[in-house]
Amino acid sequence: MNNKKTYYVTTPIYYPSGNPHIGTAYTTIIAWTLRNYKNLMGYDSKMATGTDEHGQKIQEKAKKQGISPQEYVDKMNIIYKNLWKDLEIDFDFYSRTTNKNHINAVKEQFSELLKNGNIYKDKYEGLYSISDEEFFTQKQAEKRENGKFYHPVSGHELVEVSEESYFLKNSKFSKWLNEYIFNNESFISNKKVLNELYKNFLEPGLKDLSITRTSFDWGIKTNEYDSHVIYVWLDALNNYITALGYKSNDDKNFKKYWENGDEIVHIVGKEITRFHCLYWPIILKASNIKQPTKILAHGWLITPEGKMSKSKGNVIDPHDLIQKYGVEETKYFFASLLPFGKDGIFSDEIMKNKLNSELSNNYGNLLSRTLAMVNQNFDEFVVYKKSNEKIDIEIEKNIIKYTNKYIQNFDQNKLDVAFNEIFKLGKKMNSYIDESKPWTLKKNKIRLEQILNRLINGVYAMTTMLSVVMPNKMKIAKEQLGIKELKIELINDFDKFNNIKVKRGEPLFKRIK
Repeated sequence: MNNKKTYYVTTPIYYPSGNPHIGTAYTTIIAWTLRNYKNLMGYDSKMATGTDEHGQKIQEKAKKQGISPQEYVDKMNIIYKNLWKDLEIDFDFYSRTTNKNHINAVKEQFSELLKNGNIYKDKYEGLYSISDEEFFTQKQAEKRENGKFYHPVSGHELVEVSEESYFLKNSKFSKWLNEYIFNNESFISNKKVLNELYKNFLEPGLKDLSITRTSFDWGIKTNEYDSHVIYVWLDALNNYITALGYKSNDDKNFKKYWENGDEIVHIVGKEITRFHCLYWPIILKASNIKQPTKILAHGWLITPEGKMSKSKGNVIDPHDLIQKYGVEETKYFFASLLPFGKDGIFSDEIMKNKLNSELSNNYGNLLSRTLAMVNQNFDEFVVYKKSNEKIDIEIEKNIIKYTNKYIQNFDQNKLDVAFNEIFKLGKKMNSYIDESKPWTLKKNKIRLEQILNRLINGVYAMTTMLSVVMPNKMKIAKEQLGIKELKIELINDFDKFNNIKVKRGEPLFKRIK
């Protein structure tokens, strides 16, 4: 019987009105790394990603290219899937909002919300951003000197909209949501985001949300009224549960990973927290569905020229970085770069220095030095023997200490801190070499064996911890170490190399010039 705890992590589904960029890759790398970490810790862990394929902007893009919206999203979907393939990111579930099961589930949910009195028909009049698929009041929008209104974050111009629409009764659930968020402190990870949501939306009271449109037809049409297309957020947000088979003939994954799941985590950029932290919980509550465990809002990657935008010409294609630095190096860099929730500066210089310092100089050098010394001095194995030497006792304690710190920080979604603990251990291991001077002990094989076994054990710990973001590189390291598996629980077992013959190979991380 499988009694593993479950962990379900999602990226937003990406809007394919343009090619994916490094921000898209960043979110997906974080989700993928968290899933891998949870698997390492013994969870039954799954990840979902996908594309959000309806809406007015998609319809307009397709029209400009002289193709149907479906042809357009099919073409773009291949581009997105190819990026994940090129980044060697595997996923367990992939959502497309044009998928038949998704469409049927959203239509059925809409009908239930209507029947339960949680949505009603009225007229929407106000400001709308086609690019961001987002409505605003004049108070929320940014008014410029030309008298026009603009999106307060993206800067896209807003247009006046007046059309018949169905509305979700957010106001009905406003008090419940307020209490729910503040009674569940860990629900929204980013306190700055929480404060902004409270000030701008919760404190003034939530307005009812327009969830259908009649001015275009590329979307999911309601069962009741063919002229009404279900608006992007009621459509898109539901992907998290339809990916698992919600309201389908095969809903075992929905039952396992959502209804009865232990942890459900959404990774989102801070610009879409409003929809995930306010509207998604209400949609779930109104539909009598369990809430996610946590919404992790990350910051932006900013270049020295500022936030990435096509107009500035500073949008970074992940393929350029893969070609220049390598696939797993690129994933490691972004997974470990930012304190979660904060913006961070990206530049080639920062990336080069980080990869050289941590992967080449620290871990890679330690792996090569250790295996070279073993191969030069021992034909067979280096067996673990207890030692009364203070320096040996200390390094054993450090191996366990930094592993525990890595786990503690990963469990708190502090990926940057967790990865840093690995290289703190690396520094301790390199200092251990400098202090114990194994190169002077060629005639004292007993003492040399004690030192080299502890070094191999330390390298094993670092390799295991790095495997969540660089599985292929660490597989090569594992083969050099001659060991069959990388398991977190084996780090504490210092006897694991007693019958293992190690073999030095090519350097894993060459210094970047």
